[in-house]
Amino acid sequence: MNNTLIQYFIKFGHLVLPEIGTLKWHKQEAYWESNTLIAPKEQIVLEQVYEKPAKQFYSFVADDLGISIEQATIQFEAYLNEFTNQTIASLNIGNLGTLHKNASQYSWNNLYNGDNYYKNITPVAASVVLDDFTKETTKNSNAWIVWTILISIISVSLILYKQL
Repeated sequence: MNNTLIQYFIKFGHLVLPEIGTLKWHKQEAYWESNTLIAPKEQIVLEQVYEKPAKQFYSFVADDLGISIEQATIQFEAYLNEFTNQTIASLNIGNLGTLHKNASQYSWNNLYNGDNYYKNITPVAASVVLDDFTKETTKNSNAWIVWTILISIISVSLILYKQL
């Protein structure tokens, strides 16, 4: 069940846990500040929004586990009840984080760190040195003209030789 929940979260960016809350992938876009591009921030947060999972969630679980939607609902509720019925418990959700329960309080320990992937960027003016390419261009064009004349002379002489 745990792998299925992780796959669902990665695909849809949220995971509804009834009576606990909703895990959401929170994204903050990059922005400019003092001539520096501040890197985007990504984190997983637990919002205390109590709702029921959508039918899409149960369909996903059923397809992933190869069972019916009713059976997926029963297995998911049993999975959560095992966690919620304990006084002190932890529910590890892969490399995403850990959900902790202490009495009736739930907290989320985020293990996903987007700072490993995104860094701030400070643009620096680069000095560009332009070389004088006109000399090389004339050399190349002169060589091209010489080769064209040479090949033309050889072609005409071979045609004339063939005619004799």
